[in-house]
Amino acid sequence: MAGTPPRERKVALSEPTDATRWLLDQLRFDRVGQDSILSDAPDWDQVVAAARQERLAALLLDRAAAALPDDPRARLEELRQQTRIQNALLLMQLEQWLARFDAENIPAIVLKGAALIASVYERTASRPMSDVDVLVPRADFERAGRLLQAAGLTPYREVTGDSAQTIRTQMLWLSPKLPGGIELHWHLVDSGYYANQVPIEWFWERTMEAQLGARRVRVFSPDAQLLHLAAHLELHHAGAGWLWVYDVAALIHKFGGALDWNLIVDTAARFEWGQSLRVALERAQAAFGVTLPESVTARWADLRATRGERLARVLAEPSAHQAAFLFDGMNQRDWRARARYLWRALFPAPEFMQIHGPIRNRRDLVWQYLLRLGRGMYRIPRALWSGVNEYRTNKRI
Repeated sequence: MAGTPPRERKVALSEPTDATRWLLDQLRFDRVGQDSILSDAPDWDQVVAAARQERLAALLLDRAAAALPDDPRARLEELRQQTRIQNALLLMQLEQWLARFDAENIPAIVLKGAALIASVYERTASRPMSDVDVLVPRADFERAGRLLQAAGLTPYREVTGDSAQTIRTQMLWLSPKLPGGIELHWHLVDSGYYANQVPIEWFWERTMEAQLGARRVRVFSPDAQLLHLAAHLELHHAGAGWLWVYDVAALIHKFGGALDWNLIVDTAARFEWGQSLRVALERAQAAFGVTLPESVTARWADLRATRGERLARVLAEPSAHQAAFLFDGMNQRDWRARARYLWRALFPAPEFMQIHGPIRNRRDLVWQYLLRLGRGMYRIPRALWSGVNEYRTNKRI
C-alpha cells in the first residue's frame, strides 16, 4: 500500500549470528555440488529467522531443499512463495512502466534486483525484490516521474513526510494498490559528490539485452553491473546486507571468466570508488567463496581511498544519513546552485511543512521553520559524529 516504507532499508553492519554464519556457509560457491552438512546446524527457528531477515530463504532452498527437515523446509517454502508472488506483481508493473516509457521515447535501463533476475539468477523467486529500479537519462527524469504520477503513483517522501533532502538522483514512486513501487534513477549513487564525479554516460555505453519474463530489457554489461553493485553495497548500504553481498558473488561466479578486470579496477579507481570495489569483493570472497584472479588482488594495494570516497562511506552509515543533504548541497555546480539547494532543503514549501504540524497562518509557518532549523542544528552534527564512529568501528575503506 502507498505509504508503506520499502523493506530495502539501511541497516547497521553487525557480526553475523551463528545461524547466519551457518546459512552463509550453505550458500558458498566453493561447495557447489557437495552435500549440505546439516548435522551441525543451529536451532532451526534461528535459521529460518535469519533466512527471512537476510532474504536468503529461496537461495537456501535452491541449494539444500532435499536435505532440510520437513518443518523448516515448509516455512522456507512459504517465504519463497511470498517472494514469487511479490516478484511477479513487481515485474508485471515494470513491464507496464517500460511500455509507457517506450511510448514516450524515454530510454530505460533496468537495475539491481530485476536486472540480476534477467542476467544472473536462474529462477525469478531466487532474488527477492522490494521495488524495481530503472535508470533514465537526467533530461527525462522529471518527465518519467510525471508519467508515473499520471498513472496514480505517489513519491515516497510525499506520502511519508520524510524530511530528508538529497541531491535527488533517485525517487521512489509507490503504487496505491500493489506492493512496492518503481525507483527512478538518473545516476547510480545518491550523492552530490558522485553525481558530479562519475560520468553516467560510461554506464549507458555498456549495456546488453536480457530476457525478463516476456520482454527483452536493457541491463548493464557484467563489468558495469559489478561496479554498480559494489558501489551500491558500500556507498549506499555501508556494507550491510548479505543478499547484496551474494549479488556480487553470484555475478562473479557466473561471468568471472568473461569479466574485464583491468577495466573494472581502472574505472573504479577513476570514479573514486576503488576501495569500495575492493571491500565489496573481499566480502563476497570471504562469505561466499568466489574465486578472484591473483592479478586483481595484487592491484588492491595500489587502490587508495580518496577523501570524497571516505566521506561518502561515512554518510552511508545509517546513523549519518541526516547529514548527507548538507554535503550534497556543497557539491552543487556553483555557489548559486548551492545556495538554491540549501535554501530549498532548509525552507521547503509550506505544503511540505504542513505534514509536521498545522499551519493556520504565517506565524505558524515561521514557527515550524524555526523548529526545523533547531532540530537540524541539534541532529546533523550528532548524525555526522555517529557516522564517523560507526565508520571507525567497521573501517574497511
